[in-house]
Amino acid sequence: MSAYREIKDRVEERYSRFDQLQRQAVEAILDEWSSAGDEVFILPVVDGPPGTGKTSVGTMAVANYLLENREGGITYLCYTHFATDVAQGSLRGLGFGFRQVARLTPNPVERDLRRGVIGSSYDPWSGSYLEGLSANERRYLQEVQVLLCTLHGSGRALESMRRKQETRIIVDEFSQVNPPIFFMTLQRLRRFNLNPLGYALLGDPLQLPVVTTQPLLQPNIADYIRRLRPTYHAHELEFQFRMHNDICEAVNSLRRALNAGFYLRSSDSVRDRDLTSDPFNFRWREVSSGEEVSREIFDPQHALVIVDTSNLGREEVTVGGSKRNRDEAGLAARIAIEFNRSFQTEDGIHLTPMVLTPYSGQVREIRNMLPPDLQECCTTIYRSQGREYPCVIVSFVWNNPAGFIGFLEDFRLRAQTYVACSRAQAKLVVLMSRHCFIDVGGHADFVELYNTRTAHLVRARA
Repeated sequence: MSAYREIKDRVEERYSRFDQLQRQAVEAILDEWSSAGDEVFILPVVDGPPGTGKTSVGTMAVANYLLENREGGITYLCYTHFATDVAQGSLRGLGFGFRQVARLTPNPVERDLRRGVIGSSYDPWSGSYLEGLSANERRYLQEVQVLLCTLHGSGRALESMRRKQETRIIVDEFSQVNPPIFFMTLQRLRRFNLNPLGYALLGDPLQLPVVTTQPLLQPNIADYIRRLRPTYHAHELEFQFRMHNDICEAVNSLRRALNAGFYLRSSDSVRDRDLTSDPFNFRWREVSSGEEVSREIFDPQHALVIVDTSNLGREEVTVGGSKRNRDEAGLAARIAIEFNRSFQTEDGIHLTPMVLTPYSGQVREIRNMLPPDLQECCTTIYRSQGREYPCVIVSFVWNNPAGFIGFLEDFRLRAQTYVACSRAQAKLVVLMSRHCFIDVGGHADFVELYNTRTAHLVRARA
């Protein structure tokens, strides 16, 4: 069987598992520009909430394009290098190699044609983004059909694509792309005389933008488009393939609070998937009586556990200005250690839980309480975006009599809760003070989360 036939079979098999909404999104990405009338919006937006396979949709569109076209090209742009690696890995999994797909990086010493990785630097004197590349490397980039890179480095891909008659642009993670970056990319298209046949956006408008300071918050490009065309409807992916249904219900509660236009439905393949079932297959060695942490937290039958930390201590400001709550950090660390100790596969592999929190001060506090082999298993919610984990513990830190929760109620940063909860696949443990977030504060997102009908409620011991 030829390599082409093998790839085609893989693509067709994967595509056969797509639902109708995913197929419609793939077709929209592959459609050419249309000028049928003023009411036709020619820029498809794929609204893919967590676990709905938006990157799979994007790479499937690329795969179908490669099977049908031997000349044109696609530039696949992501906001982060991590997302670029994921997209390249997905295409590699379908059988496409370095002759079809290349990833461009800003590191000029990172060059490996066999892996399809080319690094280059920008030369301000010549205006070239491909400085230092050999004639052979430049020729390779001109011949390969799919170039993956970040939006900030889009000049590398677009300069390489300028000799192709047909090009298409796909932008992944549009929630992190603000209008200036988006239009900078369009300006580079003009500079290299590229006139794309298609331009598509993939992402989740409810997720967090990448920011350094709150005053610089800007809308993502999908928000911008909606304001220009309020009647425009994105291609909405409703079926999720990541989370146990109980966790999905929590995410839907948060989508309701964030005024999302639609809700997620769980695929049968993940609806009842807990830590003890495929593909995780952990065995639970139950917590012995007398432990500081309630066994209910660890029971695989409770995929969603909310722990009320009202009885614990208050938050405080760290030297760097961040926030921490030592009591809640200690509880999060003990829960993580117990998960690691009590869940193990037949092969002796221990569960590695991930602890997420909005504050870098709390990350440092929790890491100091974890053993060395688990210290990297705690990070900020921002850094977790785009990733997924079998087991997630979330520490929301705040516990005060005024019900104040800082930037967690900020209009553009409220999605911290949404992002954190949607990282979990089979187990989600949320630590928060009911008194602070709900009884006094009445913060809508947390009220909806706490009242999720599938949640198992536990009260932390003082």
